[in-house]
Amino acid sequence: MEPKNHPDSHELHDWPIYGPKDPEIANLVDQLAYVHGLRVREIETIILRALNERLASEKAKSSS
Repeated sequence: MEPKNHPDSHELHDWPIYGPKDPEIANLVDQLAYVHGLRVREIETIILRALNERLASEKAKSSS
């Protein structure tokens, strides 16, 4: 993706290296893995699905 001006661009750049800053995300991932037995790939699939659904929703709003 082409770099764009964004107020959080530094954090977005670091995201793949350091992950999210909100510890609640890590807590939820831990629950899914350790309590419910999901594998990392399954958890990533949930995250990807949620993000793709949000992008589709944003695209639909902008094209209306």
